[in-house]
Amino acid sequence: MKTKLTNWLKSLKKIRIDNPWKWAFLGLIAIILGLGIWGFTKITVPVNTITDTTASKNKKDVSFEVAAEKAEINRLVAHSLNEFIEDDGIKYELVLNDEAELIGTFKLFGHDVQFYLYLLPYVMENGNVQLKATNLSVGELNLPITSVMNLLAKQLKIPEWVQIDSKKQLIVLNLNEYKTDTGMTIKAKKFDLKNDDIRFTISVPLKEIKNKK
Repeated sequence: MKTKLTNWLKSLKKIRIDNPWKWAFLGLIAIILGLGIWGFTKITVPVNTITDTTASKNKKDVSFEVAAEKAEINRLVAHSLNEFIEDDGIKYELVLNDEAELIGTFKLFGHDVQFYLYLLPYVMENGNVQLKATNLSVGELNLPITSVMNLLAKQLKIPEWVQIDSKKQLIVLNLNEYKTDTGMTIKAKKFDLKNDDIRFTISVPLKEIKNKK
């Protein structure tokens, strides 16, 4: 089973996905889908990252769990953002420590204003991810988080499946609304930054596996 799965994972490198980094929003979004999509289309995933695989004759897809560390995700995020922000006027970066530290700029009265936004990720029951803003630093300005998030929502390009609720100071990644051209879907299973325990469940239609044999 491991041999077949390894060969299939290698074959996924050949599957074309339309602009996999266009959805990179505020860096942290790239963490979620960057691991699930970029990891399988650009690199070979070691077998030991797969902790559980489920498939049966009655199911139309195969699901498996993928684990990653913060350092690995930070490298993926840095790579994706370097490509994404090349032609974009908004500069930002993301570093995962005990919290997600988002550093970037936004426009205020025609001037670039640097901000530091701190968020904690929570996995929802449906596998989506809720990001809760916990703190904000904007130089010497005393701006509320709700106002800054409202500006970010207006100034940044975001995919349809990302919801920004500035009033509740939340960013929700509706992963259940996202699917690649090959039918691959992703659900968050655990996002524990303090213990460096980050896991996702990837599901791929069995027809894609059969086509790659």
